Amino acid sequence: MIDQSSASADTGNDPPSVALLESALWKGLLEARETRDMAQAWLPLQCQFIKGASHAIVVLAGAKPNSFEAVAHWPDETVGRTQRLVEVAQIAMREKRGIARMAPRGSGGEPMRETRIALPIIFDDEVQGAVALSLGGWAPDDPRLAMRQLQWGMNWLVDLMGRRSLEEQSTLLNRSKIALDLLAAALDHESFEKSAIAVVTELAVRTRCVRVSLGFRRGRTSVVKIISHSAQFGRHMNLIACLGAAMDEALDQRRLILHPAPDDQFVATLAHAELSRMQKDGQVLTIPLLAADRFIGALTFERPPGSDFDPGTIKLLEAATAILAPVLQEKRANDRWLIFKVGESIGLELTRIFGPGHLTRKLILTAAIIGAAFLTFAENTYRVNATAQIEGLVRRAVVAPYDGFTKEAMARAGDTVREGDVLATLEDRELLLERLKWVNERQQRLFEYDKALASRQPAAINVIRSQIDQAQAQIKLIDEQLARVRLTAPIAGLLVSGDLSQMIGAAVQRGQVLFEVAPLDSYRVILDVDERDVGVIEVGQAGQLVVSALPHETMAFVIDKVTPIAEARGGLNVFRVEGRINETSPRLRPGMEGVGKVEIGTRKQAWIWFHPLLDWLRIWSWRWMG
Repeated sequence: MIDQSSASADTGNDPPSVALLESALWKGLLEARETRDMAQAWLPLQCQFIKGASHAIVVLAGAKPNSFEAVAHWPDETVGRTQRLVEVAQIAMREKRGIARMAPRGSGGEPMRETRIALPIIFDDEVQGAVALSLGGWAPDDPRLAMRQLQWGMNWLVDLMGRRSLEEQSTLLNRSKIALDLLAAALDHESFEKSAIAVVTELAVRTRCVRVSLGFRRGRTSVVKIISHSAQFGRHMNLIACLGAAMDEALDQRRLILHPAPDDQFVATLAHAELSRMQKDGQVLTIPLLAADRFIGALTFERPPGSDFDPGTIKLLEAATAILAPVLQEKRANDRWLIFKVGESIGLELTRIFGPGHLTRKLILTAAIIGAAFLTFAENTYRVNATAQIEGLVRRAVVAPYDGFTKEAMARAGDTVREGDVLATLEDRELLLERLKWVNERQQRLFEYDKALASRQPAAINVIRSQIDQAQAQIKLIDEQLARVRLTAPIAGLLVSGDLSQMIGAAVQRGQVLFEVAPLDSYRVILDVDERDVGVIEVGQAGQLVVSALPHETMAFVIDKVTPIAEARGGLNVFRVEGRINETSPRLRPGMEGVGKVEIGTRKQAWIWFHPLLDWLRIWSWRWMG
């Protein structure tokens, strides 16, 4: 560490001008607030304590990232020497350690050796710059001693950086505290007006402003809503007009405006100048309020003459408004009537739709318009859908001709048969025995008849003839039954029911249906129409049918009967509707199921899609509205 008293002792014999210069350097060193200013005062003092120092520079971090610039030179700036020292400083900063480089110098006579040393300035593990200097002479310990002295002296710069960092952190902490206090004041009230009054009053007190005004954008102009220390104020006052114009001026230019304007501010300030003139040339500051990527209003701060806004206060107000803007906007939006909220939402959506960007919304709206136009003007054929089942147009039954027992089964349900094909046979042993009995009975009566005829007994002849006729009738009856022992197909077609293969020897009763045969060239379709749609079904309407087994084939049919009796199926009331299929497929079979559509007529597409919902709403309203 460099001691000022020792420095004064070493320079006691210097000329007065040198002593005055050194005193000025010490004063600048002690009073410096910026690292650049300290480096310019520190470097000449430091070089006085390094033996053989001939030239030195201080390099500090620049405004751009990873950029450095030479901020101090000693004794003066020489392009060649500065460039060589900068190169050494860059190496020290890159390697983050002190370095020393030897180089010959001089011209004519015996050359002298020059040593260039550099030491990085490191603060918070980050390289903040470097100090580099040139040494002349032959002493081998000079570079090492110079490096140590330079390292001790650099504590002045590091200490200043530490103090600056603490000041910045303290300033940032103070700003954060004030911003949080303002946010707490805004959140402490439920209504927008009370929150806004608390915020602007708190801002006026903390920033020593004579007035703080809050306004919001309405269309293309700003409307002043709240003024600090004023619960009510006239809307048509000249002051209110000037405040609104100043807010418009800041919002139109989308930036902070300060009047009187600093030299680096190139903006229009006519409205602010007029407001300042009204306040006897006080300083005026307007900060736009940004919420949800749009400017919603502005805050205008007014100070009396001679009390200007410093940069720290301006940064504080910028941070505070950035935090308060969304909160105030939210409270303001929640305090309005519902119709105004709806209107603003609609206006915002229209702005997004017809303004730039928001491609997704525009595509959705375009699709919705096209869809609405299609539903309104497009027409289509209205069809009633219903589950369908295929049945034969007629069914021929094969019944048991008499009480008996099954003997053989040649076919069963699902088989295709021709007319006359034997389906099954019944047992005929009892019939044969019965026939034999009656044949013997007839032979015996014939013998008796011949005997009575020979003996000329008229009464006996008549009785015996009646018995012979009875026996002959019984034989004919049995012959008829024997002829129907073989059950044959009455028509060609498909056996849709009946299977005696598992009932061989089982008893059957006369008239019992054993088989059903349906033709393969004529079918009908049975539709189960929902009760909500049966009212539009009429005889003669055409339709189309697709069965699950033949999904690629469409068959046409015509309605020929509507049965006015409802049946409960699957939790719904359905009506049986019959239709005649015009053209059949060779692969179509009775019992197949599918979906049938009956064409009713032309309707609007919107009505086709939404009429079930409208019908349900009508019934619901009729039920509950009395």
